[in-house]
Amino acid sequence: MYHGSSLIFLPDDCTPYLPVKRQRIKASRPAFEPAPAPTAPPHPAPARSNGFRQKKSTYRMSAAPSGRGRCRRCRAVIAKGETRLEICAFVRPGRYTLLLRCTAPACIDAPLRAAILSVYKSVECVPVDAVLEGSAEAQRVVRAITSAGLSA
Repeated sequence: MYHGSSLIFLPDDCTPYLPVKRQRIKASRPAFEPAPAPTAPPHPAPARSNGFRQKKSTYRMSAAPSGRGRCRRCRAVIAKGETRLEICAFVRPGRYTLLLRCTAPACIDAPLRAAILSVYKSVECVPVDAVLEGSAEAQRVVRAITSAGLSA
């Protein structure tokens, strides 16, 4: 008795079962066709177009709801309840991403200050969470943003 794989018998003529290769029909073209003269576009094209208008990021001071966030600059863990800066960065229409910065003086630098001032014109206009509203910690962060990059 044979315990191997079973044998399959095929008919002698397998041509009707094989796929037929289609041949491409070549259109008759002239041997040489001059290229059309380049034309200027009706309106000058923008240097770079995403198809949508870029929005500025928004900034906010808040208390960390958990201890899982990390500072974007120094990569330190931001503890629960600690003051942080939230950066809501525009990605594309309807899509934002939340970036975090701790409030250590080294992490509040001149480029961050310039970005905040380009949106709010004054550091006092940055939105503050209700938990931090009027607190000494919020005032300290406002002073740190105001003085960032001035001593350098």
